Amino acid sequence: MGISHYPNGFANGVSILGMPVLNAYAGDVYWVNSATGSNGNKGTRDRPFSTLDYAIGRCTANNGDVIMVMPNHAETITGAGGITADVAGITIVGLGTFNQRPRFLMDGATTVSFVISAADVTVQNLVFASGHADVVTCFDVTGVGATLVGLEFVNNVVDENFVTEVKATGTDNTADGLTVIGCRAYTVDAAGAEFLEVTGDLNALTFQNNFISKDAGTAAGAILCATGKDLTNCLITNNYLISGATSGALFVNSDTAANSGIVADNRIGHHDTAAAVPIDLSGARIFQNYALGVDDASGLLLPAVDDNA
Repeated sequence: MGISHYPNGFANGVSILGMPVLNAYAGDVYWVNSATGSNGNKGTRDRPFSTLDYAIGRCTANNGDVIMVMPNHAETITGAGGITADVAGITIVGLGTFNQRPRFLMDGATTVSFVISAADVTVQNLVFASGHADVVTCFDVTGVGATLVGLEFVNNVVDENFVTEVKATGTDNTADGLTVIGCRAYTVDAAGAEFLEVTGDLNALTFQNNFISKDAGTAAGAILCATGKDLTNCLITNNYLISGATSGALFVNSDTAANSGIVADNRIGHHDTAAAVPIDLSGARIFQNYALGVDDASGLLLPAVDDNA
């Protein structure tokens, strides 16, 4: 199958046909290709499955199984849990770059979603297009250790948009270890809200190197915590946000004082000319974040540098 194993585990990674994946040791490998596949096939590269959800169902929990989604694969997904990652420890990897990446049209109703309910699921290098106005969320995460890497979220056409791209919708600590790295989200619709919504206490969130462009969204932000919910041991660094919001803690918003972790080196463009502080995460350490409420200027360091050196 072209799987390369490395004795040093995660430090050096694993590649399949040159594509890096995050599992230290791969188990079975299944292939998905809408152009040549059938769910009656064996899921090999020459006889691939046709849909991702079917391939997930063929995996074995905690076996390090990998699903390779071929370039130019295309699926239309309808219904809540139209794709459900309910098998623990699997990795889903899209092959191809830019327009060659696998594309999933999330369509049919505002409730259409990709559910991650099992633990330790990785999804990498896929494009998700909203095919319906105001789709509530693309990813509904209720399993610990979910990892989203290099995903892109777009409108299919104008007025077909995601409101929130990722939601951790479970109770306290059901989505611990959530990792979102190198993802991109674009929308021109005013209904665009925060990229990530957290409904329960969440430990060990990693949120890095993401680009979120929602210049028309007056409620647009990066991370929103539900009332009374904490982010502990979080690492939120090197993200870029363009928001249409005119006030409030639009980058990270939590109303508790029991948060912890680091928020550093983020860049925030917004429409709040009063330059309100865009980060409310009391208890965390905050370093070198810049915000800007007008065009053609350099950002302000917000919050201001503490004089208690």
